[in-house]
Amino acid sequence: MKQLVENSAWNFENKLCLLQAELYYLNHRHSMAELSYQASIVSAHEHKFFHEEALACELYGIYLIENKKLSKGMKQLKQALNKYKAWGATKKADSVKDFVYVVKKPAKLWNK
Repeated sequence: MKQLVENSAWNFENKLCLLQAELYYLNHRHSMAELSYQASIVSAHEHKFFHEEALACELYGIYLIENKKLSKGMKQLKQALNKYKAWGATKKADSVKDFVYVVKKPAKLWNK
């Protein structure tokens, strides 16, 4: 993948950053994971890969929620939802919306 980035950063940079983020997460290197998710989002946005920006936002949001950063994670998921809608992926947007609902519902129950 790194060689692909060297040949065409425009096309592959955000993908490499996202894969690195997932690997960092699996290896419990959380600060590097967060930086890589953020870099993937920025790269996808700058290169106008809106569907890949949505995916990076979604995975980053899930990562944040799984690591007890609910507010920040919900913000990323809402951003992913909006990006999917703008891209025309309504079924995927609905899937993210359903996930957000599932995450929010227990949080409301815990706060009672």
